[in-house]
Amino acid sequence: MKLSTQKIHINFKKFREMIKLNIYRFELLNKVKEQQVLSFYNEEEDFLDTMNDFLSYILENIRDYTDSQGKYRTFTLSNPQKKNQEKRIVSGFFDSAYTGERGKIKDRSTNSVKFSVDHKDLFSKDFFFLIYVPKGTKFGFLIVQRKENHGVKSIFESAFNNFMRMKGVSNYSLVLKQAPPRYFIQNFLEKGRLKEFKLVENDFHEEFSEKKFDFGREERIFKVNKSRESHILKEVLLELYNSFDEEAEKIHFLDKGKFDEISFVLEYKGTTKTFYIRNKEKIRSNIDVSNQVDYVNGEPSIESMINVALEILKVA
Repeated sequence: MKLSTQKIHINFKKFREMIKLNIYRFELLNKVKEQQVLSFYNEEEDFLDTMNDFLSYILENIRDYTDSQGKYRTFTLSNPQKKNQEKRIVSGFFDSAYTGERGKIKDRSTNSVKFSVDHKDLFSKDFFFLIYVPKGTKFGFLIVQRKENHGVKSIFESAFNNFMRMKGVSNYSLVLKQAPPRYFIQNFLEKGRLKEFKLVENDFHEEFSEKKFDFGREERIFKVNKSRESHILKEVLLELYNSFDEEAEKIHFLDKGKFDEISFVLEYKGTTKTFYIRNKEKIRSNIDVSNQVDYVNGEPSIESMINVALEILKVA
């Protein structure tokens, strides 16, 4: 596929950036029955091989699209992926690029301009990924390095499902969901300090609803100070978090009323994370592994990234 847009690829090898990993759980679902696929389109085909074939396909066939902000984007691999059949993994680097940025690339020592970035140029970044598929299953995990402005979930789902349709399989779709490891979540829940909580009501002011006025939704944010009461409030929120039935219509919260969603922010070791009472799938992992990887010329080595990812999978 030929792309006329110039591509600017930046690699700051002398600077160490914070390395964070996101974890997704994926599975192949029957779109009609909305249940996990038990009989695959080909009983002989290993889902790990399917994933590997998909990655080879997007390496040769760059996926391009326009995002919700009108930016032209591309998604592919920076180089061929590597499969380890024994460990049931495929790893490599995604190459994600988008237009719309203007700027200049300067020489660090002289401050002179090396070249300018036009809004039509593709601003590209590589980032690590690892896919793990347990033997005999149609689900797995995607661990991906987090890069600002380079999301993966939607384009990965879309690209894979298009690949399956190309293979003649249209009844199944791949779905990715956030899957932060248990220990990561537990540290925040047990040791984190409550900073704020938000009460969300989709249909507010009943008198307006009866007149069929639609004003959107109401959100009330409460900042929490360090106090004994904040600890008690945190316990109330944790009880709701652990016991709320997602099928329930509303969430009852103290004397404040009934709400469609309640979120709360916990701080642990200088990092904050938002939790949701109803939609727990919105919880992000963003695990900082900067101190767990080995660096070569200022860049994390692929071997250490794989090892860290495999350790995370043990507790996913």
